[in-house]
Amino acid sequence: MGSQPSLPEVNLADKTIVVTGANTGIGYETAKALAQAGAKVIVACRSESKATEAIEQMKKEHAEEKADPKKQRVQIKVDDLNVEFMALDLGSLQSTMTFVEAYKSKGLPLHVLVCNAGIMWGPEELTSDGYEPHFQINYLSHFLLILHLLPVLKSSGPGARVVSVSSLMYRFAGWNASDLQCLTNKDRGKRYSNSKCYQVMHMFSLAQRLEGSGVNVFSLHPGVVKTELATREGQQVPGSTKFFLSAGSKMLRTPFDGALTSLHAAANPAYDEKTALYFDSSKPQSVNSMARNKDKQEILWKYSLECLKDHITEDVMKELAST
Repeated sequence: MGSQPSLPEVNLADKTIVVTGANTGIGYETAKALAQAGAKVIVACRSESKATEAIEQMKKEHAEEKADPKKQRVQIKVDDLNVEFMALDLGSLQSTMTFVEAYKSKGLPLHVLVCNAGIMWGPEELTSDGYEPHFQINYLSHFLLILHLLPVLKSSGPGARVVSVSSLMYRFAGWNASDLQCLTNKDRGKRYSNSKCYQVMHMFSLAQRLEGSGVNVFSLHPGVVKTELATREGQQVPGSTKFFLSAGSKMLRTPFDGALTSLHAAANPAYDEKTALYFDSSKPQSVNSMARNKDKQEILWKYSLECLKDHITEDVMKELAST
């Protein structure tokens, strides 16, 4: 997996950051560390009860770490964490739009959007919007979220960032332009890989369209991390995978170690003037030829916009064209 550089000292005072799926695992550690560095962090997830419990746990751990420097893993810049829950169900395009409107109504800036939430080996049933679950939750709803929050990101820059938590599994994706949701392939591992590859491809497409806008776009592989991703309710993980996760648990990264790559992409000032970078082990790395293929990127971009046409206004498209 390689060693990871620790996060350099950063002060995120006056920064506002949204982290999707921040109530557990990598998202939890990402949100907590960013809040400890001074940011106002929005925990965007489905369950208010789980989010509230997570926020309380963050604050408890923060108090313990503040009292004992030996426990600190990032430079703590605040006495109390500024963390807030907002409801977001990425399995519903309407919920995604409701989140957008609720966020805009608060009048908050948005300096970093961390698209962290995701599913792995999810259900076979389509979402209420009629899409394959991995395609919608991991990729399409995040695409919609980004599109509608672009004006806020632009006005909060320069240096605003969009960070998508992808996976090294993107390398196992296939390409079928007539079945981008992978509906004809019942292998949910392949569906997961495709959704993660789409996140990387989308990074390139978006970065190209946002050149000169002050919004930088990154994606990343957090490492093989021991989280609940493969064991959450409603996810049917093959027995062989469960065995691997159990037997190989000592080799897996902790959620914080996994979050380090997200933290570098979200806050490391070394990348203030960079965009379209894919991180692994907290450092920029190259990606494979399929993810870099511009023709495929454009096919995916156009297909995604077609899927979202009922939720995209002319103003949104003008925002993309105005950069």
